[in-house]
Amino acid sequence: SNAEYMGKCSEFARKLVCHTVRLAFAFVNMTVSASTDGYPEYISEGYQSDYVRVNYIQIHTKRRQLLLQKHPELNSLMHPDVKSAFWCVGIVLFQLLMTYLVGNMSLADHWFKIFLLAYVVGACADHAMWVLVHDLTHNAVFESDRFNQAFHIVANLPLVFPSTMNFRYYHLQHHSYLNETYTDPDMPSKIEADIFGTTALGKALWLLLFPIWQSIRVTRYGKGTPDAWIVINFIIVMAYNFWCLYMFGYSGIFYMSISSLFAIGLHPMGARWVAEHYAMAPTQETYSYYGPANLISFNIGYHNEHHDLARVPWSKLPVVRKMAPEFYDKLVYHSSYVSLLFEFIFNPQFTLKSRVVRDPFKKSN
Repeated sequence: SNAEYMGKCSEFARKLVCHTVRLAFAFVNMTVSASTDGYPEYISEGYQSDYVRVNYIQIHTKRRQLLLQKHPELNSLMHPDVKSAFWCVGIVLFQLLMTYLVGNMSLADHWFKIFLLAYVVGACADHAMWVLVHDLTHNAVFESDRFNQAFHIVANLPLVFPSTMNFRYYHLQHHSYLNETYTDPDMPSKIEADIFGTTALGKALWLLLFPIWQSIRVTRYGKGTPDAWIVINFIIVMAYNFWCLYMFGYSGIFYMSISSLFAIGLHPMGARWVAEHYAMAPTQETYSYYGPANLISFNIGYHNEHHDLARVPWSKLPVVRKMAPEFYDKLVYHSSYVSLLFEFIFNPQFTLKSRVVRDPFKKSN
C-alpha cells in the first residue's frame, strides 16, 4: 500500500541520517587529530588584526615564471580533465536522489533530521560541486569555452541560487587582482570588516550568511547588463527549483536550500574561504590546505599550487607539489578546517582585516 511504501521511505531516510552523522563525527575527529601535523605550529606566527600592506605584485606571477623555468614538465599538467563533467552529473543525480528521499518526509515533523542530513551530507556534496564549478571557470574541464560555460549551468542545478555564471566572471577577476583593495572581489568591503570582522558573533554571522555578503559585495564592480549566459543560467535554475518544489514539496526545497547555504557558510568545509587568503603568517598571502577534506573536495586545498598554475585541473594539483617541492614545502599551510573555523571565530586577533593587501595598479619594479 501507499502508506507502507511511505513508511519504508521514512525509515530508510532515518537510518541514512544516523549513519551519516556517525561518519561525520568520525571525519571531524580525524581532521582535528591531523591538525597537530601542521596548523598549530604556525599559530605562533601570529595574526594581524589590521591589513598588512605591501607594494609589490602578487607572488604567484613571479613563482609561475620560476616554476616553469625550473620544471618545464609542469606544462604537461595543464590540460583539461573531462572526468570532472561526469563527477558534475553524478553530484546532480546524488542530490536529486537525496531531495527525493527527504521529499517523502514531513517537514513539520522531521525538519531537524532534514536539516542535519543537509548539513552533514548535502553541504559537502554542494561544496564539492563548487570546486567543479571552479575548474569549469578556469576551462580545466573541456577544451571548448562554450562547453565549460554550459556545464556551469548543469552544476548550478542543485545549488538553488542561480550564481555559477556570475562566479565565473568575478573569480577570474580575483585571480587577476589578488588582494588588491576594491578590485579583488574576494576582499571583504570596509563595512563588512568594521561591522562583522572583530567579534566572535560577528564573524560567525558573517560566515553563516557568506553568500549574501558576497552577492552584495560584487555589486561595487558593476559588471553591467547581464549577458545571455547569466540570463539562461537564471531561467534554467529557477525552472529546476520550481520543478523540485512541485515534485518533492517544501521538504525537498528545504534540504536543497540548507545544503547550498552551508556549503559555503558556517561549516567546516566553508572554512575554506578563510583558509585560502586570510594571513596567519604575513607576508604570505595565499595558503594551501593539506588534509583529509581534500578527499571529498577535489583537492581544492592545494591553493598555492592552483594560483601558480590555474589551468592545472584538480586531479593534478598534488602532482604540482610533488614535482616542485622546493617551492611549497617551506610555505605555511593548514591541515585542519575544523581548527581553523574555531580559530577564526574565537581569536580576537583574527579579523576580516587579517589579510595582505595592495593598492590597485600600484606596483613596484
